[in-house]
Amino acid sequence: MRLKTVCICLGLILTASSFAFAQADTSVGSIVVRGRNVKGPDKAKIPLSRKRFYLFPGGLADNADLIEGIRAAETTSRDCFYSNLKASPCFIAWLHEGNCESPFCRAVKREDIAGVKEFEVAYAKGLTTYRNKPDLALSWMINNLPSDLASGYYRQQRSFVEKVTRAKKPLQTILSTATGAEANFAGVPVTGKSTKYFVSNIVPVEIGNKAYTWACEIDVQPAKPTTLILALPLDPKRKNCVLVEKELKVCSTDSCKK
Repeated sequence: MRLKTVCICLGLILTASSFAFAQADTSVGSIVVRGRNVKGPDKAKIPLSRKRFYLFPGGLADNADLIEGIRAAETTSRDCFYSNLKASPCFIAWLHEGNCESPFCRAVKREDIAGVKEFEVAYAKGLTTYRNKPDLALSWMINNLPSDLASGYYRQQRSFVEKVTRAKKPLQTILSTATGAEANFAGVPVTGKSTKYFVSNIVPVEIGNKAYTWACEIDVQPAKPTTLILALPLDPKRKNCVLVEKELKVCSTDSCKK
């Protein structure tokens, strides 16, 4: 009986020691993704701001199925999405001005309303709903847009991500900043000297008539940020990164005339 008790105690000590060793061997790091501005075909700077980045465990080889899903996915451009909804040319032009994918992207100013029929209708509806209070009508104007115009593109993107990633769930997702096009993945588990991770935008970034999806393998080290610099389109010879480039269908839109 005494020998059995000693064995149980010894087993508990060894288990606790192993757990303590595993804890000591596991730390956390962080990944800073910085998007640089690039020049598109129209010679305008295209920032990688307000884009969602996705973090997955493992490197490129571990996520080969995810890369294949990115290659196989069909992409609908922003212009085609809104053109199919019969959005006005001035509404689409307003989105272009801020590199926006939806009207929630930036605040609508009072001077933006005139000439954009969707804003005019939503603002008028707000004046009626809020008993002729212009400030309230302006503040809540996006909520008075038709649902498809306000958030339909976001729903399409979410469906696109679910289709591409399938059952694979990201460890973290984060939206890059509006000004610096920077995203910070914090609290990333690191075992040993470094751990491989996979970072991608999943949803293509549009530059001119092309869509770009990037996927990069990055070695994260403990206790310090690991930086990933991105400028689209990526150099095809860049190590540890894959770039998927696709031609976009062109949906012609009339010019905005205010």
